[in-house]
Amino acid sequence: MNQRSIFVLMLGFSLTPATAQWIRAAETPAGSDTVKTQVLNEVSLVASRPSARIPMPQIRLKPADLAKQNAGRDVPFLLQGLPSFTAASDAGNGFGYTYLRFRGMDQTRINVTVNNVALNDPESHGVFWVNTPDLGLNANSLVVQRGVGTSTLGSGAFGASLSFEVGVPDDTASHALTANYGSFNSARISYAFHSGRIGPKKRWSTTGRATAMRSDGFVDRSGSQLKSYLFGAQYRLPAFTWRLVHFAGSERTQQAWYGIPEAKFRGDEQGVLDYLSRNGIGGADSANLVESGSATYNFYRYANEIDQYTQRHYQSLMTWIISPRWHLTQTVAVVTGKGYFEQYRPFMSFASLGLPNVPIGNMELMGTEGVRRRWLDNGSFGGTTSLQYRGEHFRLAAGMQDQVYDGLHYGTLPWLRYNPLGGLDGSITEEGIPVGTLSAQDHRFYEGSSLKYDAAYFGRAEWNFGPWTYMGDLQVRQIDYEGVGKDVDQNAYDFDASYLFFNPKAGVSYQARDWTVRASAAQAHREPIRSDFIDNAVAPRPERVTDFEFGIEKRADRFWAEANVYLMEYKDQLVPTGALNDVGALVRTNVDRSHRRGLELAAVWSPSAAWKLGANSTLSRNRISAFEEVMYDYADFSEVRTTYTNTPIALSPETMGNAWAEWQRKGISARATLHAVGRQFLDNTGSVERSLNPYQTLDATLRWNRGAVEWRLDAINLLGRPYAPNGYTWGYLYGGARTDENLVYPMAGTQLMLGLKLVL
Repeated sequence: MNQRSIFVLMLGFSLTPATAQWIRAAETPAGSDTVKTQVLNEVSLVASRPSARIPMPQIRLKPADLAKQNAGRDVPFLLQGLPSFTAASDAGNGFGYTYLRFRGMDQTRINVTVNNVALNDPESHGVFWVNTPDLGLNANSLVVQRGVGTSTLGSGAFGASLSFEVGVPDDTASHALTANYGSFNSARISYAFHSGRIGPKKRWSTTGRATAMRSDGFVDRSGSQLKSYLFGAQYRLPAFTWRLVHFAGSERTQQAWYGIPEAKFRGDEQGVLDYLSRNGIGGADSANLVESGSATYNFYRYANEIDQYTQRHYQSLMTWIISPRWHLTQTVAVVTGKGYFEQYRPFMSFASLGLPNVPIGNMELMGTEGVRRRWLDNGSFGGTTSLQYRGEHFRLAAGMQDQVYDGLHYGTLPWLRYNPLGGLDGSITEEGIPVGTLSAQDHRFYEGSSLKYDAAYFGRAEWNFGPWTYMGDLQVRQIDYEGVGKDVDQNAYDFDASYLFFNPKAGVSYQARDWTVRASAAQAHREPIRSDFIDNAVAPRPERVTDFEFGIEKRADRFWAEANVYLMEYKDQLVPTGALNDVGALVRTNVDRSHRRGLELAAVWSPSAAWKLGANSTLSRNRISAFEEVMYDYADFSEVRTTYTNTPIALSPETMGNAWAEWQRKGISARATLHAVGRQFLDNTGSVERSLNPYQTLDATLRWNRGAVEWRLDAINLLGRPYAPNGYTWGYLYGGARTDENLVYPMAGTQLMLGLKLVL
């Protein structure tokens, strides 16, 4: 589907005959109802965003809040400092592939929407921030809800939900240039504009941004080249607005997802030699490990071991204020993406490529050196319609959302040293006569397709009765998901699953003077992802969580504090086993019963007009009732099963905290932030030998404002020690003796970034 077809399709879907009547009905004199005009943008996100009084933990961030930590790194590092939050990066410096977790749950379990449209990939539930570079600089606002939260679009929120708003034009014209440069040749340059109100009746306005980013990465051969752009156009009447938003991103990122052996990271020379011996690594691969830095080793030596992908988003958002109390919104969205990651292999058997062996005299060549590309060509189309009632004491939002996703996974072979298909020219000869045949590039050595339909029906009511606020939220979600084909390992798969989920939520809060007390209960379900079906011999089961949240909050002129208790009880939670699959994603398995229970504390105090001090901490207990570990004894290839009870959940730290101080006066501001994360276990056995050490980092920012110019200097990880916030493990038995291979993803020592922003 080309871009013009997509635009025409969205235009036709949005401007139905009924919509045309609404536009005509809204043709009232400009300025006749300025209140309606002011709330239009807010109304457009009511379906996915609750009010500020909702009895659930939430944080509302404005562009100025995000700008304080925006030194050019991606969204996970803009949010560092939030309660129960951790961030990690494959390249070790916040560029390229980056990851976030809330309460120990990764971004496949965190719901992300942009303008009411789900950003999570429908098949993997993942959010690939690298596909939307510099999204934080686009954001007009961001709402973060911890826990299950209110009903949202796309996959259910098990850890948190993030609601971005982008592409909203300002009423006044402006131009902005942002540039950053620093350690590891990391650089960003971005230009943005707002046209202001234009046209004969000042009803049109536009906005746009273009960004280019690059970095060599901290880890060897982990560079990235990222580009993105956004354009938004808005037509606005006193009671009606229609906004078109198009944004896209392209990335070319060297792969660094294998990790580094823990012995290398610790500087254990004998441990490195033992690792090489155990895994039969020699030659150039052995030299690569031995000669690399203790935190910068990259298993991949092939310079073009890259990931290259382009993703495009097309959105149409319509809001109509039917009356002061009734508002209608409609969103239509199309997402397209295509790309591949390229892998060098010193040896691939022809059988693994679906090819015949190559005869050489009286012998057969069983395989070859070569390069393979693993492609994803996918797209989705969907829409959301919601109706809201906004009374003085009562608010109601109800609507429906549906989405169709189509994905094609396949592999090609750009180069083979020995090619059974007749060479890269695509032809061979028989008796001197050229005969056409497939080239290695055209041959698809595996192929599989997926089709997914996701529909949700929701309703949320909020009732304010004096100091009391009551909330009820109901959602019914229907998923039909099927996949068929052959995976990269030549194993056939064929799954067809349907799910019907009912997700109720309710809460109550009481507000007296500066104090607010709240309580809520929510239930959410999640369907398994594609890799869960392919990586597990037994069909995975859907997950369910029941989330209880109890909070108390104090607000005063110079002081704010919050305490929140959460009890998240799981049924059939899919937890990481500690191993990775062949694309670097965590392999997961169902566990019958598990829980995450914790206490979150936060406070902000302004002792004077110049100073702000803040801190937050999380103390939690994350446990699996019973976990069965499966290992193989390589001496006799027997299977050994061990059951562990009441063990910690992998990659879920039980202590986390942040503290910060900010000083601002006469255009100069300085901020220092301390992050601390406790021990994380790499698997679900609770073994300290398979865990990540606790770590602390200190970041500082100095900003200087003079009129239209702002300079900033960011010093990241001033403590100077590389640390590992992420990793994985796998192991085996030999003659009953256990061996574990722990691999970690280090983050860089001290980094410096210099930034300039010019606004005209």
